[in-house]
This record gives sequence, structure tokens and C-alpha cells, in this order.
Amino acid sequence: MAKRESARDRILTAAEAIVVGKGVSSLTFDGVAEQTGLSKGGILYHFASKDALVRAMVERFVYRFETGLAGIEKEDEDPHGRYTRAYVGATLGEAASTGEQYDRLGASITAALSNFPDLLEIVRQQNIRCQAAVEDDGLDPVDATIIRLAVEGLWMAEVFNVMHLDPDMKRKVTARLIERTRAP
Repeated sequence: MAKRESARDRILTAAEAIVVGKGVSSLTFDGVAEQTGLSKGGILYHFASKDALVRAMVERFVYRFETGLAGIEKEDEDPHGRYTRAYVGATLGEAASTGEQYDRLGASITAALSNFPDLLEIVRQQNIRCQAAVEDDGLDPVDATIIRLAVEGLWMAEVFNVMHLDPDMKRKVTARLIERTRAP
């Protein structure tokens, strides 16, 4: 039997759909109420303000990434470069918790962070954790950082629709980055 989504999760899912479809400026409690079938008061019970709702969305976004990354990392039997390979996979949508919808949400949230500068700290802390793990992954820390930055650049170029590599080229670039995480 499938687990029933809590009211809080339903609210977050509806808010994410609005942000992905129309942008964070279109996020209203009335819109979330309409999508969830909950009253505006029911939404306010869980989130006292739009800022609180956006904060919860950012926290859930970070949690999904870290959960997906941990899942990929756990499946990798080679400890040398394991975290960095998992980072590549999670960033490029190989984890069940990441992918196209996650990427669209990531673009919307990233763009929205300029309107919610206090939320940058959540993302900054995630990046500090990721960078520390990349540097302590058994690879040369500079090489691992270059791989991480390349993946971040590819992700951002795609989610902001600045550049899309041909799928074959993207596979080759990803394979080369993964290859560089393996022991010689």
C-alpha cells in the first residue's frame, strides 16, 4: 500500500509545481490552496508566511539532492572517488530523487534565491558539505574540485537553458568526468 502524502508534503508539492510552472513570484497561498484542496488557513497552519514556505521548499530541495547522492554513493563499491562519482550522478539526474522536474525546480529556486538572500545560507552550507566531501574523497582535491565545478557548470547551463549538449556529447563528457575519478 502506498504511503499517503502528509498535508505538509502536499503543500510543498503544490508550491513546487507553481514555482516550476510560473515562477516564485506567482507563488501564493490562494494558488496552493486551489491546487491542494486545502483551505488557506490549513496552509497557514503549516507555513506562517510565504518566506517560511519557500524556506521549506529550499530545505526539501537540498534534502532530495543529498538523499539521491547518498543512494548512488552507497551502491558504488570502489571507495576511491566514490563521493565525487555520486555527485556527478546526482547532479546530472541519475538519482531517483533528481532529474528533469528536480532540475526545473532547481532553476526556479536558484533564481528565487536573489529574492530571499537569507535562504542562500542553506545552499551555502550544502555546498560547504559537498566541497569538504569532494576534497576528502581519495582523489587529488584540485582534480576533484575541477570535476565538481564542471558538473555544476553543465547543470546550470542546462537548467537555465543557456546551453544543451548533444545527448551523445553529454554522455561522453560525463563518462570522461567519471573516468577521472577512478584510480589509474
